[in-house]
Amino acid sequence: MSAPPFQLVHQGLGALPILDAVIERIGLEHQLTEALGNTRYAHAVLLLVKNIVVERNALYAVAEWAAPYDPALVYGGKFNDDVLARALDRLFQTDRASLLTGVVLQAVKADGVDLSQIHQDTTSVKLTGAYQKQQSRAVQLVRGFSKDHRPDLRQLVYELSVTHDGAIPVLFKAHDGNRTDDSLHWDNWQMLRGLIGRSDFLYVADSKLCVSETLLNIDRNQGRFITIVPRTRGEVKDFQAKVEASLVRWEKLLAKRSSRKYERIDVYEVATGLYQLQEGFRLYWFRSSEKARRDWNEREEKIASAMDQLRALANPERKKAKTEPRLRKQADAILARFAAEPWIKVDIALQQVVTFQQLTRGRASADTAYRKVVHWLPRLSYSRDENAIAHAQLMDGVFPLTSNANLDAKAVLRAYKYQPKLEKRHALLKSGLLVAPIFLKKNDRIEALMFVYFLAQLLCALIERQLRNAMRQNRLTHIQILPEDRPSATPTIEQLVRVFTVRYRHLLFSEDGQLLQTFTDPLTPIQQQILDLLSISPKAYA
Repeated sequence: MSAPPFQLVHQGLGALPILDAVIERIGLEHQLTEALGNTRYAHAVLLLVKNIVVERNALYAVAEWAAPYDPALVYGGKFNDDVLARALDRLFQTDRASLLTGVVLQAVKADGVDLSQIHQDTTSVKLTGAYQKQQSRAVQLVRGFSKDHRPDLRQLVYELSVTHDGAIPVLFKAHDGNRTDDSLHWDNWQMLRGLIGRSDFLYVADSKLCVSETLLNIDRNQGRFITIVPRTRGEVKDFQAKVEASLVRWEKLLAKRSSRKYERIDVYEVATGLYQLQEGFRLYWFRSSEKARRDWNEREEKIASAMDQLRALANPERKKAKTEPRLRKQADAILARFAAEPWIKVDIALQQVVTFQQLTRGRASADTAYRKVVHWLPRLSYSRDENAIAHAQLMDGVFPLTSNANLDAKAVLRAYKYQPKLEKRHALLKSGLLVAPIFLKKNDRIEALMFVYFLAQLLCALIERQLRNAMRQNRLTHIQILPEDRPSATPTIEQLVRVFTVRYRHLLFSEDGQLLQTFTDPLTPIQQQILDLLSISPKAYA
């Protein structure tokens, strides 16, 4: 049987040419090569970045993933798990702080990213392994407060700082799994000051920033901050007392469409007058109509869930606790589980239960003598505490922000409301880039892998920012990037990768192995539009 006269070879392209355009623009390959001192290791790290963005795999499966792609896009593609692991070892040993600074500054310069406002937040990355023997110089994988709601697993803390301009990641650090957020901010702010080169940027974070020593340190060093005030502080209790006494006047600040229910308008109000923290910083009290609605719904759900459990506990057919302290403990556990202690009144009363027992054995008759036995059993009763609920409703939708910046109330509110954009970067890390589970045994390699994930986040953020900015410049309210050509006003990296998944290059070879012709699948309208918006020539797919 004769061999076929021609051979057709298919090479995948996918979204890799788009990633290469960003990698080249920010000089990432050059900086990795210079830091690692080895081009092959630099390519291995870039291959991991591409794999994480497109289709995250374990190290041993990366070579198989890369095989169908054009070799030029995957640096030859012949990287087994040993090479990738050694590249992570070299990355851990190198000066990652200097490497991060260089990469971020080049990205900021290339894309003109504004660094005047920085948002910080943390998340936890769960790990399912035992990790009993860990290198002391690397991040320690231990149990801590799990934001994945898995306190039974070890974890590390992933800290990320992003810009207000496009939520571009500019600083990242992996911490031990039991590190608390309130101990991170001062070190993080100092690193940001060194990275940005000045201290007057606006630092925005959640309530863990509101620690007296941290706020004062930032203020003494000419820094500016905005943070939410935790409800455990005395200023909150004092304000609530004024609200209950009807001594607070509210005035309308702004109105906008609700981010969760687009058909509703969210009205924001601010309390008039001057309020201060005990440290002397200005305190703003805001009230949101949508937050008030959510607070009311959450409280009613907690009350209803707790009362359902108490109803089951008080069921006369249920086996009762024989002592009052035991029944009280069970009821308190239910209230604590649903955080409903302030709004439900629970009472336990002893109820007399009389029974009669025969004094003699055998079948009872008219002459049988009985002994009266009296038991006192605890009985549970519960009800809604309407007074406490009414007091709680007075603070529905209310939240306090403090700042030392010379900004009015509206500017402070708008700056803080960008914080959810940072939470979407954490969502990308966990849901889009699938950071867990982590198929590595050594904690030093895991720490290096977290740096690779930061690079992947940076590339994704730069692409999304460029795409959305181009849409605004071209006055496009949406593009048809979703399945079934549905529109999206805020296209994401996941949507872009899906659109380019089926892009292939086809090579036609003769019987003696000579390349006769090269051709690619024609670009679809949405693919052509995305390349135009990203200023990428169609020749990248030619």
